[in-house]
Amino acid sequence: MGVSKECVVSSRLKREDCKRTKHDSLFSDWKVLIGPCDWEEHSMGKEGAERYRVHNLPNCSSWSGLYELGIAVPCSHSRHETSKLDPYRIIPVYLGQADNVRTRLQRYGREGAHLENGKSTNELNESVQQGLGLFSEIFKRGCSVVYRWAPVSTSSIYLFLNSLISLG
Repeated sequence: MGVSKECVVSSRLKREDCKRTKHDSLFSDWKVLIGPCDWEEHSMGKEGAERYRVHNLPNCSSWSGLYELGIAVPCSHSRHETSKLDPYRIIPVYLGQADNVRTRLQRYGREGAHLENGKSTNELNESVQQGLGLFSEIFKRGCSVVYRWAPVSTSSIYLFLNSLISLG
């Protein structure tokens, strides 16, 4: 008798269930990419409001690498909470790779890229009846979108991703 497929699938670890991984030391610290009010304040024309936290982007022009997006659950009821991020209050939700991590993160910051219903924010404003995208839902709950990244050469990404499969 072999092990059933259901048993194998249910025993597999999920990234969001792991507070730490053996690869944490390779990634940068978590940084806020988009605060819960950033898109809203920017669209309302609030003075000094940015759509995303440009100053938090990696300080490099064209590095390839891996990035992880997460949801930072606020410690307080303040929607403007920007104190030091507590890694235990961050839920990792997405791991990606890019030839230029800074440019990829800018796309998430500007429009949510494919995670915001696969539409730009202008299209979302015109089609509210379709419901909220992932980022809009996160902001509605008072959470921030955060990221961390690891510079990895394009040729090493496949090997690195394979090693991430065995979380632990």
